Amino acid sequence: MEEVPIQGNRRGAGRRLGSRRRSLQKRRPESNPLLIKELRGRMRGARAFVVLTVYLVLLSCFTSAIYYAFTLNVGTPTGGLDMAELGKTVFASVVLIEIFMVALITPAFTAGAISGERERKTYELLRATLLSARQLVSGKLAAAMTYMLLLIMAAVPLESLAFVMGGVVVEELALALVILLVTAFACASVGLFFSSIARTTLASTALAYTAVLLTMIGLPVLLLFFGALLVDPITSGYGSFTPSWVVEAGLMYALYFAAGLSPITAAIFTELALEEEGTIWVFWYQVDGTHRVPIPSAWIVYTVAYLVLAVVLLVVTVLRVRRQETR
Repeated sequence: MEEVPIQGNRRGAGRRLGSRRRSLQKRRPESNPLLIKELRGRMRGARAFVVLTVYLVLLSCFTSAIYYAFTLNVGTPTGGLDMAELGKTVFASVVLIEIFMVALITPAFTAGAISGERERKTYELLRATLLSARQLVSGKLAAAMTYMLLLIMAAVPLESLAFVMGGVVVEELALALVILLVTAFACASVGLFFSSIARTTLASTALAYTAVLLTMIGLPVLLLFFGALLVDPITSGYGSFTPSWVVEAGLMYALYFAAGLSPITAAIFTELALEEEGTIWVFWYQVDGTHRVPIPSAWIVYTVAYLVLAVVLLVVTVLRVRRQETR
């Protein structure tokens, strides 16, 4: 007589436990099997560790060369070293070198993400699985971004050397990380986009690196050219002609917007705004004696512009993959 309620209680507890497990499984976010497969394949071989080692060795060599060049050529009137200036120089050099290396490494991981599957004859197998186009693209993107995050965070100790020397604040380190992460995300999106439209990995890699190099080098060169050609003559005036404050304000907005379209110029203009204006957000530019306009820091323009561009490229990539699945 006493066993029946005990068995009933056990069955009820089992049902409640099963319902709790099912509810937890529903709440738990669904993992992407393609992301797990890509991460295991990338970290299992020696290539990932070789790239990380070479990346850190090159950064260390560049940092050491900059340090010794600074100590040999620069000194204070008393014969010592300006440690604050040394810290700023080392920090700026490491960040600029990181930007170049991140921009050059990231497309290599995504330019062949989709076109490489076609060349290996495995793209049809991916289409036959239950993976959606969004999961396929997000898995490839997340795998590349995870490794790039490892590279960026592994170089933080080199950047932190500037804190020991002085002259660098925490805001500069945080902004450098933001610019590096946005650069990696944008370059990964560019590589995935060209990988979805190109038939071969060679073509997608060439297109991705062309776009990245035009952004990294072409835009700063054009900015310097047009800045020297237009901004200086107009702001100084042509003889008796003096431009209106609206024209000068518009030129300054155009200059800072163009500076925000390249990670190198964005980092340089952000550092200038921090040193001269003491802000990392918005500073006031004095046009004349009665007018001044607010100008956002270059890193804000860069972050917004490239996040929007990356999202648009990813949406187009997902649509192209989905269209190919329906053919």
